Amino acid sequence: MKLKKFYLRYYPPGIALCFSKSNIDEVKVISLHDLTTQTDVGKLAEKISASETLITPNVMPQLIDLLIKLQNKLKEPVKKKFYIHKTFNTHVLPITNVCFDKSGHRFATGSYDRTCRVWNVEAGVEESILRGHENVVFAVNFNTPKCDRLVTGSFDKTAKVWNASSGALLRTFHGHANEIVATEFNTHNDDEIASASMDGTSRIFRVETGQETHNLTGHGDAIISARFDNEGHLLLTGSFDSTAKVWDLRSGRDVITFNGHNGEISNAIWNINCKMIATGSLDSTARLWDIRERKTLYTIDDHSDEVLDVSFDYSGQHLVTASADCSAKLWNIAGKADKIATMTGHTDEISKVSFSPPGLMILTASADRTARIWTLDGTCSQVLSGHTGEIFSCSFNYIGDTIVTASKDNTCKIWR
Repeated sequence: MKLKKFYLRYYPPGIALCFSKSNIDEVKVISLHDLTTQTDVGKLAEKISASETLITPNVMPQLIDLLIKLQNKLKEPVKKKFYIHKTFNTHVLPITNVCFDKSGHRFATGSYDRTCRVWNVEAGVEESILRGHENVVFAVNFNTPKCDRLVTGSFDKTAKVWNASSGALLRTFHGHANEIVATEFNTHNDDEIASASMDGTSRIFRVETGQETHNLTGHGDAIISARFDNEGHLLLTGSFDSTAKVWDLRSGRDVITFNGHNGEISNAIWNINCKMIATGSLDSTARLWDIRERKTLYTIDDHSDEVLDVSFDYSGQHLVTASADCSAKLWNIAGKADKIATMTGHTDEISKVSFSPPGLMILTASADRTARIWTLDGTCSQVLSGHTGEIFSCSFNYIGDTIVTASKDNTCKIWR
């Protein structure tokens, strides 16, 4: 094995090692959840070197420099106000999804017009149009941290992987019997993608060969999310059959089934160390589940309507839930699920919620045509208005200094 380069992950702090093994590039992530502004980075570098053979004496100075850079990032002030930077008239038909690349200099959109488009944030122009799907492009994701590829999932029952810079089609993946609604690269090995489909299966494909390595069957209804764990060995799926499952990709079997919801799952996500998952459901509840104990830790039943989204902060100590009851709620889950704040002000359902990368702000998107930024005490610090249609997606970029909002008015807005 030979170390080729380092990648930094600011939130949560971590370093990814890109190395070559048998002429195949692989990535190993070293999580640094305990890094603080007071950490002795010299001692931390020695500790990492002692446990990681890829860290040789000649790269130690570079490692220390990177740890200092991560530490300095924790000292930076959090941006409080955002202003409209660009409005992108993206597609002739409604947008389905949007995602930033790691740098925040580009974002990609999927649409009912059967294309995915890549946009340059700085120049405000379209970089490429990815054509080839024969139906709605519903899922769009970059491979992180490199972000040199895009994966799309379509209602035409196929997934495709593209060169993110040139827009060239690299591979098409067949096998599903119904619409694909979620796709994701394996964060540990981006030669692998997962797809989730309305046919009730999730499939794993190799990018370079196009080989289908797993056809995961066992859910009784559509699968709406499929997410790899940090090591790339487990896959979490959420389904309209009211359950979430964890699959061990080494055996190809579902090793945990989480039962308890009485309605369709709206989202299922890992926390940062992948020892806990959160699910939101149309039964108006969210649940926290313990992976090791294979049971419900907490049931959150404080909403009066469907829970449409859930999100962990980077530390995994807080959870935010978003609901059709027009509110979002913040929970401290370090000890037990204590409610910290209720965020009210939206006048229609909240379909998307996320933390800022440092975890000090919350972003919500609503059918009331606005997005809102909240502080952790539940105060609305800013309303992002200007869209003329429902905002169905919103996210911070990797650094946290830029926001994208996507609307049914067929536009995306960039806020800085």
